[in-house]
Amino acid sequence: MKKLLFTLLVIVALGAVAALTCPDKQAHKDALLSVVNESINSSLENENLGGLGSIVGSIGSGVAGAYLDNRLVIKDRFLCSVGEIQNLKGEVKKVSLGLFGHVFPLNKDDLREALGASK
Repeated sequence: MKKLLFTLLVIVALGAVAALTCPDKQAHKDALLSVVNESINSSLENENLGGLGSIVGSIGSGVAGAYLDNRLVIKDRFLCSVGEIQNLKGEVKKVSLGLFGHVFPLNKDDLREALGASK
């Protein structure tokens, strides 16, 4: 009986911590922008743009941030949050999962596709 009660107490405590630390839209946006910036930087490294590469990278990052502001929808599931983006074809893609104060990008290819970038 004590083991069952202890197990239930641990489950309730984990649920309460998960609910209290559920990430908001800004946390999802920041995590997704880091993925986008990484993708932009790796693409720019392949090009030989010199000093112009940093300007192009910052413009791309700004455009991606504005797009995420408008298209990113966060579904709060009480214990976690799910980030979804509607791509240019009208399909809704799940791109991030927020749990215990952290945001995990799910599928980087879906995120690139939703932003209209090439793979």
